[in-house]
Amino acid sequence: MNNDLTIRLETSEDFFVVERLTRDAFWNKYRPGCLEPYVLHQFRKSENFVKELSLILELNGRIIGHIMFAKSKIICKDKVVPVLTFGPFSILP
Repeated sequence: MNNDLTIRLETSEDFFVVERLTRDAFWNKYRPGCLEPYVLHQFRKSENFVKELSLILELNGRIIGHIMFAKSKIICKDKVVPVLTFGPFSILP
């Protein structure tokens, strides 16, 4: 069997599968149930969501991982520093 890994951009057709993957990756890890699929769902509606950095990992054509990035900022005493944050970062258990 081939073990072909592919990294590609997420499409809207992937949303349901990715949210289910995120649920499976985080279910009962840090608290009963999980909030990460909801967080991901909400981020996709945000102006801070960077769709060009919402990436899928596939193994032989099956989605096994996902990572997304969002614009954020660090507020210092005298300046604001723009940064990117990532997460949730999900891998199929």
